[in-house]
Amino acid sequence: MKLGMIMGCEPKSFDEAKELGLDFIELDLNNPGYWGPMMDDILPLADAMNEARLRTGIEVGAIGRWGSQIIAKDGSIDEAELSEVKKCIDFAQMLDSHYYLMSCNYVPEITYYQNITSAINMFKIIVEYAKERDITVCAVNCQMGHNYIRTPEQWKLVLDEVPGLMIKYDPSHSFVHGGEKGAYMQEGLDWGDRFGYIHVKGVIQAGDSQEVQTWKNFHLMRKYNQMANAIPQETEEGKKFRELLSQLNDEIIGHGFDHRNYDNPPAGLDAIDWRGFMAILYKYGYDGYLSIEPHSPSWTGEKGMKGVKYTIKYMRDLMI
Repeated sequence: MKLGMIMGCEPKSFDEAKELGLDFIELDLNNPGYWGPMMDDILPLADAMNEARLRTGIEVGAIGRWGSQIIAKDGSIDEAELSEVKKCIDFAQMLDSHYYLMSCNYVPEITYYQNITSAINMFKIIVEYAKERDITVCAVNCQMGHNYIRTPEQWKLVLDEVPGLMIKYDPSHSFVHGGEKGAYMQEGLDWGDRFGYIHVKGVIQAGDSQEVQTWKNFHLMRKYNQMANAIPQETEEGKKFRELLSQLNDEIIGHGFDHRNYDNPPAGLDAIDWRGFMAILYKYGYDGYLSIEPHSPSWTGEKGMKGVKYTIKYMRDLMI
């Protein structure tokens, strides 16, 4: 196996990864609605990224795109987003990366059956496009951006219909539907042969997850903000509405993303049985990428870097 980390899309990331003793970096180029760039701003970086890649010997393990709104309200494929996804895959090919990690948004305007059918059709197109470039597509198990192809319920319906489609698995996400102990051991034993790429992120959680409601709050506030932007700022009504939204943002989104019953500490300082999970990966002969994802507001700055170094040592000791 190879150990790496999610890092910024800039040449210095390769040097930083090498200094940490890592094997690769992962680049996540999310939908702009979820803190990502437009791909036309990224593609010109390919030459500089390749120079740093070749100079340091650090690979690009994968290109990821979270929050992809690729299914339109009528169940068709959004052509603008499809174009961005293809550019991500092209960028992966430019950097000699062989994995593309993607999500699929649920559309409430159509039925569950129609959503699944749309997802299958979309994945077939993306998997074929990626295959022509020697790239494997993995469906992520994170719910950001209304992604729902993330549990066995959907994997049973989609994976066998899309030959070549794999799973990007992050054990911490199984705590969303699996409670404070997660569902990763059962999911790993049942689906480990379909894992194509692994994220390493710690988790601690008391009771049931609040993440589903947190994302609902986030999207609700986004709609309210869009409404506020349509009201002239100079009007008294507009000022009052914006003040109210500011309060709601602090009370709902601010509190929600604090994760009062939840955190993502460094792997190895968390509740996941990483030894047991690694045993599952070895059971299925997994020999791919383990990508560290620093993700906690409690672990930033100097403390955050200490956490990263702890996880690197901890995971290296589990790699045989």
